[in-house]
Amino acid sequence: MTQIASLLFAASTAFSTSLSASLGGEFDNEILWTLLSIDGEAFDERATLYFPAPAQIAGATPCNSYFGVQTTPAPGFNASGVGVTQRLCPAFGKEAEFLTALRSMTISEFRGNTLILRDESGREMIFVGVPMKRN
Repeated sequence: MTQIASLLFAASTAFSTSLSASLGGEFDNEILWTLLSIDGEAFDERATLYFPAPAQIAGATPCNSYFGVQTTPAPGFNASGVGVTQRLCPAFGKEAEFLTALRSMTISEFRGNTLILRDESGREMIFVGVPMKRN
């Protein structure tokens, strides 16, 4: 394996290990997950998820910010105690769709920089992860 290939493999492995730990009690607060789709349909508004501290979740909906707890170890997922700020905007319906789906998810799966959340009925949310920019 070339030196570049070795470095890329090591970085990919470290990224995946760090991501999988974020749901198991440890966390990686440097990754911002951006929603791509819900149930196979592209999500055309911005919605994010991150893990600011162990057992905590937070992010942005199309209109507001949210926060909550996630105490189920991977590969489980459980967004509970979710609180949301109270700004109204034209995308409120998309916000409700996002929050309803997030609250129903019970299974997590990491594939590289992709996070897939599912529930037992087959519903699915797909996120892509990127390192967060810090000022």
